[in-house]
Amino acid sequence: MARNSRDDIFSAIEAFAARSDLVDALVLTGSLARADGTADGLSDIDVEFISPDPAALGREDGWLQEIGALITVLRLEPDEDQDWATRLAIYDGGIKVDFTLAGRQRLESMIENARLDALYERGYRVLLDKQGLAARLPAPGGTFPVRDLPSMEEYRISVEEFWFEAAHIPKYLARGELWLVKRRDETMKSLLLTMMEWHAIATSAAPVDTWHIGTRLRQWVDRRTWDELQETFGRFDGVDATRAFSATVPLYSRLARELALKLGYPYPAAVESAILKLSAKDL
Repeated sequence: MARNSRDDIFSAIEAFAARSDLVDALVLTGSLARADGTADGLSDIDVEFISPDPAALGREDGWLQEIGALITVLRLEPDEDQDWATRLAIYDGGIKVDFTLAGRQRLESMIENARLDALYERGYRVLLDKQGLAARLPAPGGTFPVRDLPSMEEYRISVEEFWFEAAHIPKYLARGELWLVKRRDETMKSLLLTMMEWHAIATSAAPVDTWHIGTRLRQWVDRRTWDELQETFGRFDGVDATRAFSATVPLYSRLARELALKLGYPYPAAVESAILKLSAKDL
C-alpha cells in the first residue's frame, strides 16, 4: 500500500473537520501558511481546530486515526505554558501534524482586540469556516515579534546562572560522570542560546527574527559566532567533552561582555573569574 502524502493528510484533515460537529473552523498556521517561502517538503502541518467543545474533541480523539495511518501521538493538555490542548501526531511516511484543539475564544479574543497574536501575525490560512467566525479576523501582516532585551537584573541573573552551571562540569569530568556533564551542558547551551538571541537583537541595525529554540540560527547569528559554535558540542567522551566546554565558555563570555557594553550594563567579571579559577583545578 502506498504511503499517504502530505496532500493526502491535508485532504483527510479537511474532510474530518467538514463533517465533525466538534469543529467550527479549521485554520492553518506555521510555515505552510506563511508567504515567506520557507516551507519545504519536510515542513510539518500545523492546524487549529476551533471547537465549541475542545475538551470533547480531546477526549474523543479516535479521529486521529481517521486522518491516516497513525504511528504515534503525543497528547498535551492545557497547562501554564499553553492555553489549549494539542495532539502532536506522526503519520506513516513521517508526516507530522500539530493539532491545536482550541475553543472559539481563541479567535474571538483576536477579533475583539482587532489584533492578531504573534503566531497568526506571521501568517495563517482559513481552510474551513462554518459560521463565519474566522472571516472576522484581521489580515496577517507577515511580521514577527521583536523580542525585548533584558533588564539589567535579568541580564545579571542569566549570566550568573551560566557560570553557576559551568562550575559543575569540571567536577563531573574529573569523576567521569559524563551523563551529568551532558545535563549541565544542556542548561548552559540553553543560556548560550538566550545570550545569542539578545546579542543578535542588540547588535543589528535592523529588526532580527530569532524564531524559537534556535530555528534558522544560521540566518540570524553573526558569522563569527556561527564559526565558534562548531566547537561547542562534544561526544560522550571525557576528552572531547572537555574540549567542547573549553570552547563554550569563551564564546559565552565574549557575547555577554559585548552585550553588556552595548546596553551599558556592568558585567559580573568577578563571578566569571572565580568560577574559572575553581574550574582550572579540576580540568
